[in-house]
Amino acid sequence: MVKSCSSRDDRVECAVRSCQVSSPVGTWEIESCVEGLHRLKLEKGESPDINENLDVELVQAEDKSFEYTEYAILWMKNYFKNTTACRKMKLPQICPTIFAQRKMFKQRVWKYIYDNIGYGETMSYGGVGAALQSSGAAQAVGTAMKNNPVSLIIPCHRVTKAGGVPGHYSGGTRDDLKIWLLNHEKF
Repeated sequence: MVKSCSSRDDRVECAVRSCQVSSPVGTWEIESCVEGLHRLKLEKGESPDINENLDVELVQAEDKSFEYTEYAILWMKNYFKNTTACRKMKLPQICPTIFAQRKMFKQRVWKYIYDNIGYGETMSYGGVGAALQSSGAAQAVGTAMKNNPVSLIIPCHRVTKAGGVPGHYSGGTRDDLKIWLLNHEKF
């Protein structure tokens, strides 16, 4: 399915294609255009079970995918099965329209996390707010994380409560997954 997305600031429209990819933690929906990823989210209603024996595989796709989708799938394969290789890979590119409304706090949060919190690292919600010159904005950072359109790639699971307490993931529905992802990245 091809759909359009636009950024109010830049008046950009993107032809977006989607696919579904299985993984040890569930099935992900990926949407991308020729500029990068627009969405990488677990499908709603996914089981909370984690099966580390499952491989990352394309389940369903449109006729033709963009190179950023193919790279995202390769990155995910390494993320779940070969952490050493994944650490050496660049993050998949995100379409600039995702960050285009730079005046909006959530886009600033997403961009900061994408650019600054690396594999195996964590930062508190308050720390992200302070880095964006918005001390006291821990709750707003959490809200931005809840609305993150490109999970794993904009690694919201690496943002924790003060003192390293994990906090919520996927709007509080997959907190166990956040803990698993953080532990997975330690190896």
